[in-house]
Amino acid sequence: MHILDSMSIIAKTSEVLATLRTNREDHARIVKEARIGYVERAQVEVTKRLAQLKEGQIVSLSFDLRVPLDYTKVYDTAIKMLELHQQDTIQLEAVHVRNLMQDQWDWTDAFYGTNSVYSKSASDKIGASP
Repeated sequence: MHILDSMSIIAKTSEVLATLRTNREDHARIVKEARIGYVERAQVEVTKRLAQLKEGQIVSLSFDLRVPLDYTKVYDTAIKMLELHQQDTIQLEAVHVRNLMQDQWDWTDAFYGTNSVYSKSASDKIGASP
């Protein structure tokens, strides 16, 4: 057992909420950028294959494009929970600090790894985690 797993703190709800909203905005911006990049890349691939088919070539129509990941709803749920919280402070365990304050989730590596194919912002985040 890691020592942090048994620790908890009392934090100001407003500070946790503000940080979480900032993290959500950053996440949503990366998702938007990755979706634009995905559509651009998909259009190039489809156009290329269509041209090959028009020339009579037999080509595979399967594409190796991973769909960008989006966990915005996780942030929305956490934000709603904190908005409904009726205390000025909230108790956070180490896992909550990692998720809500440090923006490190169990899906963080997959999110940045997949979305970095289409998003420079996601690419810049790889390896930059605390």
